Amino acid sequence: MNETAIQEATLADVMTIHRLANEIWWPTYHDLLPHGQIKLMLELMYSESALLNQLKNGQQFALAMRDETPVGFVGFQIKPDSPVTRIEKLYVLPSEQGKGSGKRLINYVAALALATNTRCLELNVYRHNPAKAFYERQGFRVVAEVKIPYHGYTLKDYVMQKPLSFLFGGDAKQ
Repeated sequence: MNETAIQEATLADVMTIHRLANEIWWPTYHDLLPHGQIKLMLELMYSESALLNQLKNGQQFALAMRDETPVGFVGFQIKPDSPVTRIEKLYVLPSEQGKGSGKRLINYVAALALATNTRCLELNVYRHNPAKAFYERQGFRVVAEVKIPYHGYTLKDYVMQKPLSFLFGGDAKQ
């Protein structure tokens, strides 16, 4: 099996991200969230227009590729002069989980973040999402529990952070 390659996503990849989101979200969340909420969130965050707007507003995306086939993606926000880089989205096809693609996507973001003097990565994960254990294995720790009102629903998430020194062995100054 070939190693997963990570490549920067461009405007031309918006349809690919849209397709992947739909292929990943339903099996990931169908037993965890109301179907109406899944449908709404896919529309508001992963429609072509929503993705184009996110790119226009500074969110970056990268694709995980195995044998030139997209198998996952990450969306992230690096803010100049901020000590935190936000991973807004990180999804890998169910058939690809456990093969290193998610870890490679996190490492890709971490490498870019380190170049901007970011001290840690941060993300939200739904409290009942089994991916929380994956993030913990990657060095993320829960720093807060939040409830976020979202178009008639309440997102019950953990905020997780990972000091970048865990990944690259350097001493991140706190």
